[in-house]
Amino acid sequence: MKRRYVYVQITLIVLVLQVLVVPAQAIIPSPASVLGFQPGEDRRLADWAQIADYFRRLDEASPRVQVLEIGRSTQNRPILMAIITSPENMARLDRYREIVRRLADPRTLADETEAEGLIAEGRMIVAITCSIHSTEIVASQMAMELAYRLASDTSPETREILDRVILLLFPSPNPDGIDIVASWYRRTLGTPYEGTAPPELYHPYAGHDNNRDWFMLTQVETQALTRVLYREWFPQILYDVHQMGTTGARMFVPPFYDPPNPNIDPVLLRSVAVIGHHMAWELTAAGFRGVVTNAQYDTWWAGGLRTMPYYHNVVGILSEAASARLMTPITLTREQLRGATRGLPNPLERATNFPDPWPGGVWRPMDILRMELVAARALLRVAARYREEFLRNFYQLGKRAIERGRTEAPFAYVVPTEQWDPPTAAHLLNILMAQGVEVHRATERFVADGVEYPAGSYVLLLAQPRRALVKTLLELQRYPERRLYPGGPPERPYDVAGWTLPLQMGVRVVEIARPFEAHLERVTEAISIAGRVSEARGLEARGPTEVLWLIEPRANRAFSAVNELLASGLFRASRLLREAVIEGRRYPAGTFVLQAAEGARSSRTALRQTLEDIARRQGVEIHAIAQRPLELVPVERRRIGLYRSWVPSMDEGWTRWVLERFGFSYTTVRDADIRAGDLRARWDVIILPSDSPREIREGHRPGSYPPEYTGGLGKEGVENLKAFVAAGGTLLALGESSDLVIEEFGLPVRNVLRGLSPNEYFCPGSILRVTMDPDHPVAYGLPTETDVYVVGGLAFEITAHEGQAPAVVARYVEDPLRSGYLLGREKIAGRAALLDVPYGRGRVILVGFRAQHRGQSWGTFKVLFNALVR
Repeated sequence: MKRRYVYVQITLIVLVLQVLVVPAQAIIPSPASVLGFQPGEDRRLADWAQIADYFRRLDEASPRVQVLEIGRSTQNRPILMAIITSPENMARLDRYREIVRRLADPRTLADETEAEGLIAEGRMIVAITCSIHSTEIVASQMAMELAYRLASDTSPETREILDRVILLLFPSPNPDGIDIVASWYRRTLGTPYEGTAPPELYHPYAGHDNNRDWFMLTQVETQALTRVLYREWFPQILYDVHQMGTTGARMFVPPFYDPPNPNIDPVLLRSVAVIGHHMAWELTAAGFRGVVTNAQYDTWWAGGLRTMPYYHNVVGILSEAASARLMTPITLTREQLRGATRGLPNPLERATNFPDPWPGGVWRPMDILRMELVAARALLRVAARYREEFLRNFYQLGKRAIERGRTEAPFAYVVPTEQWDPPTAAHLLNILMAQGVEVHRATERFVADGVEYPAGSYVLLLAQPRRALVKTLLELQRYPERRLYPGGPPERPYDVAGWTLPLQMGVRVVEIARPFEAHLERVTEAISIAGRVSEARGLEARGPTEVLWLIEPRANRAFSAVNELLASGLFRASRLLREAVIEGRRYPAGTFVLQAAEGARSSRTALRQTLEDIARRQGVEIHAIAQRPLELVPVERRRIGLYRSWVPSMDEGWTRWVLERFGFSYTTVRDADIRAGDLRARWDVIILPSDSPREIREGHRPGSYPPEYTGGLGKEGVENLKAFVAAGGTLLALGESSDLVIEEFGLPVRNVLRGLSPNEYFCPGSILRVTMDPDHPVAYGLPTETDVYVVGGLAFEITAHEGQAPAVVARYVEDPLRSGYLLGREKIAGRAALLDVPYGRGRVILVGFRAQHRGQSWGTFKVLFNALVR
């Protein structure tokens, strides 16, 4: 009995100790306990409110987790970042941020001894981003499970990760998209449409292109993450978790396919391989089949969430898991599996980069989630075990960039003060600074490469840690000649071939090949162009109806200013029909002429105050005159309709973004609106984004979506568009939609590129040069030689016609390639790129290039604007 009593006492003591020790772990909520289902479960999907709620509960329960709101999304949802690390590291976060900030810029350190001391003391900063593309939904669900396991697990391996790594976990950089997809999925669950993508963009403006915005920073989500990653936290590894198509490999992990961008340091490419192979190793060891490396995805293009890190001396990692139908399982037979053109010709055939093919079968969201968990865990384990090596490489990469900037050409880029569009030049510099690039301003005139530049010119010295970023965004790209096989068609790059920002934006930037001396000061605040109102003496005494105000059309912001002035109701506007000399100053065709509106009771002082306020904010010059120009064309606030198909169009989203940013009012036009007819009574201009003729005509096929989302314009809609133009309307056809209009309207125009094979003509996203007719109203404010962005593109030939001939507004030059890649130059040389075609009492504007490409091609926004204010 005594022994039994002692045993009972010991048992009770053990139980008491367990109660005292375990509660810290026991009260940490699992995702299933909060959601009511296990993340990854078939046909169950947490929306953003549920994900945010779970992370906040985890923050409250675990000393290992801190959740921060780093910004608000386009639709005002919170963008969240979870910091996950040991409690000891959590207490010293500011110190560890300071360490990596200093390692990111070796100029802040005295010597190698200090650097090694910081490396020994520091912690690895790893960022993991999930489901930026919200139809690739599983990673957002996986993020909760990953966070829970790191917050609750007590194994030595997890403790090592938490002790050595500070994880920045982003459940999704696209909260709006998570809810768009969740809402649609729940609505269609149990219907024939279950698992389809929403019939709208899953980022409100950019859709899939929200992962094409990482050097232009147009969207608030991109801006928030860029600030956190590259100006506040300075991670050494960024892992972007994606999904891909359903019928190929089960998961891609690095190394990547060729070609690499020449500005990526070799150490980064080797680091990518180390991590990627470790991920593949652990996935295969865990029994997952169908893991591929060295396929499909390359490192040429710079604009993605996983590619931009290289230019910040950060290791960028991507995984792409095969998709299900959102959270609905699929079944694939061997016969349904397909290869890829690059690196995986046969998904059933064993290869060195694909040693264990998946034979087909049922594929579930839970399979995706489990693979993503293994891949994330493998990456964190590598980061922890090679903490010092990664931190040291991070420091050395910055040090090597600075040294190369001091010893190798180019040594700098100069942005001169004289610019065609000064506010756009300022915007280019501002988006570079937002990414951590150092910009200087010359305090005195200086000479570089034999050219004198005035004080006030901006200088980007290459002797800085982000040398690769500056060079990659500002230099010309030359995509290498690559064929799918000898004598075969050209190999398409993963995204685009060229993106040179100065060319896209119409900004003059000069590359400096030799060392030079200049007195420079660092720019620490955003650059703004302060516009102003100027007037000749003697105008002060004139009344409000006796003075005119002129705004030249070269700056994009001139259109913003005019839109704002017209919206005020205080002014009416005209445009100069031709170039004119007025009161001793030369003004180009298209210059806006403003005067007080009839019936406006404001005093001249009040009018001037309004003008001065708008000029200052928009960065434009407004000149007051008394002499009325002779040849003026009135400007009216036209009723603009932007066509939006139920087949989501990124070009439509970008067009919306540009119109809103520059103050153009518009309404959305749906298929049903166009089929209803009487379009001229409602709109003056209708914009067709760059969508394929089939998508516009037919939309979603019947049975693929609920009936209200199927069908396109149909024959009836096309006839109504023709009637709209014939009655005096303007139809602006962007890119591919031009083919539809040419065919259906019977225009005397032919797209000479239509039907050509890639062996004959191939332009996979490049910058080409055209000559503009600056006297034509669609080209007002544009230089005679203009760089345009072309993806595929169209080149027009005018055929036989009766009556008024189409006007050629822009024509490709004989040797048009400026940056990127072009095969078949002779097919477009000398051909029209932009046409103004009369049709009845109206006009059709055919734009063969991407005038508003991804919100990047600021140099050609005016093509869009001019077509809307004629």
